[in-house]
Amino acid sequence: MFALEQRHWWYRALRRQILHALTDFPILSMQGVAQGAGRGVRCPDADRGVGGPHADRGVRCLDAGCGTGMNLTTLNERFQVFGLDISHLALSLAAKRGLPHLAQGSVEAIPFESATMDLIISADVLYHRGVSDDLGALREMARCLRPGGLIVLNLPAFSWLRSRHDDVIHTARRYTRTEVERKLRRAGLEPLRVRYWNWLLFLPLALIRILRRMSPSARAERCTETLRGQAPIPGGARSDLVALPAWINRAMDGLLALEAHLMALPIPAGLSIIAVARKGEKLSAIGDGGSARKRSNPARVIRVEDMRAGKGAGRE
Repeated sequence: MFALEQRHWWYRALRRQILHALTDFPILSMQGVAQGAGRGVRCPDADRGVGGPHADRGVRCLDAGCGTGMNLTTLNERFQVFGLDISHLALSLAAKRGLPHLAQGSVEAIPFESATMDLIISADVLYHRGVSDDLGALREMARCLRPGGLIVLNLPAFSWLRSRHDDVIHTARRYTRTEVERKLRRAGLEPLRVRYWNWLLFLPLALIRILRRMSPSARAERCTETLRGQAPIPGGARSDLVALPAWINRAMDGLLALEAHLMALPIPAGLSIIAVARKGEKLSAIGDGGSARKRSNPARVIRVEDMRAGKGAGRE
């Protein structure tokens, strides 16, 4: 994944969606930062990020489930970025990108003090089987946000689109737009926009996945697993995210770049969901109380100021 993230069309499209979300809902207009700064900033390039004259290094951005850090590298041009991941290997690779503020921990018990972040990004994390309570993780993110802060999520869509790719990447759940909106509200967050994307590829890829699932070999394998009382076994399956010939990668990237300019259209379905939500001035009792119980080890809470000073990075 580390080698693919910079150029693969899927990762570029994901970064493009995140950057467009930050263009439409600029964090720089929140309370405590100059009103209106950053509005209208264009984010056309998945590699160039959202830097420039409107950058504000005082805005704290946490990537909750940062993986190898490519999203942080893009956002680092504009914000003061912090990365959190449960994997030591992923954090080690992120450190190779020159990202200094990295912490090891779970999104279900985020090791940061409350109300310390202005922006939280979490791309393709809550779906994972390693996250036992996705609502609890959302409440943790809400706890860490300052009032008025934003959260940007990316999630896989529709459980009926589940494929062998999901088995390989340990997918526990896929979502609908309504379900994401409901979970955000239960976490004490106000949904600003929840919509499907990757819709230009939706019909052909959905058809491919359905046909694969209906193939005789797939049915036989599922039958064997059922008789054994086992969960699906990836076996020879592999992730769909593999290196492609350059011309195919460019074509796919161009197609998703075109889609990004058509997102104002009413889209009823897509392969993924991008969501933007805001924390109100007062987090609801439901949102805050659930998170407080999750923080079972206060001694491991990391102060942002300590990370900036080079202490308490938390990588173990």
